[in-house]
Amino acid sequence: MKKEEIFRDTKNWYLEIQNYASDDLIKFAAQYAGDKILDVGCATGDYCNKLKKLGWECVGVDINPKYIDRALENRIEAYVMSADNLKFPDNSFGTVLLFEILEHVANPHGVLEEAKRVATKNILITVPNCTRFFELKGYGLTYEHMLEKDHVNFFGKKDLENLLSKHFKEFKVDETEPIGLGTIALPWCLKYPISFLYKLKLFKTSIYYRLYAVVEAD
Repeated sequence: MKKEEIFRDTKNWYLEIQNYASDDLIKFAAQYAGDKILDVGCATGDYCNKLKKLGWECVGVDINPKYIDRALENRIEAYVMSADNLKFPDNSFGTVLLFEILEHVANPHGVLEEAKRVATKNILITVPNCTRFFELKGYGLTYEHMLEKDHVNFFGKKDLENLLSKHFKEFKVDETEPIGLGTIALPWCLKYPISFLYKLKLFKTSIYYRLYAVVEAD
């Protein structure tokens, strides 16, 4: 096993994979998004592509020119742009997606202000959830997300709520994607059914993989 397989450098990671968009995040966007979406940190455009197929107009921006070149090859409208300096007029989009972005940026306040400026309906946010991170210590475990080299911010539920409260009046933060530690040693034929029961909250856990936030643009 190589070091880079454990400590993942995500700088150009999305050039090597396809169909990386999470079904859970697509469903999240589909539930709340307005008609026109800006995907901030769009990488090679997989979220835009899948949302377009579901009927949304979707534009992507990313700071990595290689990602934007690939997104353009995939027929996504996409631009090289910094998340805290969006080159769009005010109120240009119904919804701004910040999927797995705030943990990477040096200026989360600036990113939120720019998202607020260009959104008319809402901003949809996901970040890795650190709320119960240290509970994993007794198991000798950590989240995959904690092994990415370029994370600079780490959010528990209260941390994200405190950040959002500095910029918005109306928002809701939920812990989602339960981690069922009881499934770790199970055979594959049992792991997925029991994981599904965790997801339905029929089995209880205190550890959740992500935070999801719906923020009203005001």
